[in-house]
Amino acid sequence: MEPVRPFQPVGRLLLLSSILLVAAAAAMVRPILGEDAPKLYVEVGTQNRYSYSGDPARVSVLLKNEGAAPWTNPGVDFEAGFEVYGDDAKKLEKVKQHPSAHDAQPKILEPSGYFGKIIDIGPIFPKMSALGSYRITWSAPGIPEQSVVLRIIKKYDPKLDYQGVIDTDFGKVVIEFYKDLAPFHVRNFIDLSNLGFYDGKLFHRILKNEMILGGPATGDKRGSPGYTIPPEPNGLKILPGVVAQVRNSMTGAEESGSIFLIAANPQPDMDSRVTVFARVVEGLDTVKAISGLPTIAGAARVPSRPIKDVAIKKVEIREKKSPKKP
Repeated sequence: MEPVRPFQPVGRLLLLSSILLVAAAAAMVRPILGEDAPKLYVEVGTQNRYSYSGDPARVSVLLKNEGAAPWTNPGVDFEAGFEVYGDDAKKLEKVKQHPSAHDAQPKILEPSGYFGKIIDIGPIFPKMSALGSYRITWSAPGIPEQSVVLRIIKKYDPKLDYQGVIDTDFGKVVIEFYKDLAPFHVRNFIDLSNLGFYDGKLFHRILKNEMILGGPATGDKRGSPGYTIPPEPNGLKILPGVVAQVRNSMTGAEESGSIFLIAANPQPDMDSRVTVFARVVEGLDTVKAISGLPTIAGAARVPSRPIKDVAIKKVEIREKKSPKKP
């Protein structure tokens, strides 16, 4: 469920369209100059906070004259202005590039005029295809360095079958996905997991002996990854071990982002109200142990916080192995 991204193929799942609005990183500079001088606004951004390994790593550079006088373009070489640093802060080797075509650039930016370029920096920095976080910088003569961070994660393949291993303080829970019945939700959960979004998050609510809820960014029902996705009605019932996306008063009745529930026992009153996207295949006893924890006092069936935090240590996504034939 790709929360389609600008510049990515239309075939990319649509759920990530919203994430672009909140996750695109940007750096700005506004020099303080005289009232009659040019005032250059510079923005360096990515189409998303992450990209799949092997996909284009597109970075945009926007120049805008916010001043009252024209700005003279010194002949900015956009590609040459990039540098990339890995997780270890070491600079990645750059492939030699031909100079940018200056004839496509304006020689002068009049007040309120702007010019920008979108560049796939993957071919310039081949080692950037490896998984990890990268700090991308860009500068040009007379323009201070700007930077943005991009994470490269594993590429989701809808043809493969995956398992998710949720490591908790009480043990591991292994889930398998209904990729054909809830493709957007499955892809969303897998991408967030590969991004490390769930690592360190809490099971923030418990309905005693009924279900556990986790995954908000802020540790309460208001948290989200910054986007929402539409429901995918599929007729699956809320049975023991079912994993479903939660919708709440903050995201609206029809949308959700990252919060999920795992049922310890059947919840017929929730059938058709949430999207089921996975099921527990190992560790249901762990789910039931967490659901039985003492909670802060509250009325019956009011979602309550456990008296001691229960952490999601890590969610690992692995390819499901086919059983060996005898």
